[in-house]
Amino acid sequence: MDFDFSSDQQALGEAIQRIVADHRALPRTGNIVEPRTFHPATGLEAALADGGFFDIAREPGFGAVEAAILVYEAGLSPLVLETGASALIAPLLTGEALPRPVAVARLADLTRGVRFLAEARTLLVDLGDDVAVVDMAATAVAPLDGPYAYPLGKFAAVPDLAAARRLGSARVGELRRLWRLALALDIAAAMQAATDFTTDYVKQRQVFGRPVGSFQAVQHRLAADAEKCRGTYWLAMKAAWSGSALDAVLAALHAQRAIAQVNYDVHQFNGALGMTLEHALHLWTFRLRWLVGEMGGYRAQAADVAALAWPDAPRKAG
Repeated sequence: MDFDFSSDQQALGEAIQRIVADHRALPRTGNIVEPRTFHPATGLEAALADGGFFDIAREPGFGAVEAAILVYEAGLSPLVLETGASALIAPLLTGEALPRPVAVARLADLTRGVRFLAEARTLLVDLGDDVAVVDMAATAVAPLDGPYAYPLGKFAAVPDLAAARRLGSARVGELRRLWRLALALDIAAAMQAATDFTTDYVKQRQVFGRPVGSFQAVQHRLAADAEKCRGTYWLAMKAAWSGSALDAVLAALHAQRAIAQVNYDVHQFNGALGMTLEHALHLWTFRLRWLVGEMGGYRAQAADVAALAWPDAPRKAG
């Protein structure tokens, strides 16, 4: 069953939906979409910033659920925008409006590509026993090219975190909870958008004189994909509402486990066209290819589900 939002939350969601709808057009050369692995949501970012939406989590009477609505609705756009760390993780972790965009990484990630690092003004680092807040103003970062539909960056040299601000060991668990929540929302939005795009496509694409979507096998698989999308969404919203670390890791686990089947189905039903940069499908599915491994992937989430659900259970060595 679906849960009901309050009237304020419904109004917030509708306002964000209108803004996203007004700023979702892909750049074109003539009638052809410009072939890029991702398209930045410059206009959408400006509109949300002007409306104060990135500060929604710190508004009186609002909090994680309202920020989650923003992250999800913005994630449905084919244009890419950093919202999870700026609107959800950073304000609820620190109580401050950190300079945005904000990137998030584990200590082990600093030698590889990090999502949004190339444009970040602030970096939050999970050190294992502490959380570091890094001002990126004087830090050299190289943009990374690749198939993933996100702006990625890599440090030119691993930064010295000795002088970085520390939040204390008590904030490590909260960073991971919020990061998992944002991760589940990003996945839910990308899967839903890819499934919706494919559903519209198979209604129009004709084979053997009838729409692809008229075949029962296609309908059954897309229905199963829709269930994965909505299940992920509501698990994430429950985690935002409850503030539970277990709810957040369960949402992230379910989300990352669902990616493989949804990606397989939507690409099969779009055919070879779905792999081209002129076709919008990859703008969501290539995000999912990155998100499936974030925070260690679903095996890491599953291990933490066990640790949180059964903290006193004996652990097997290795």
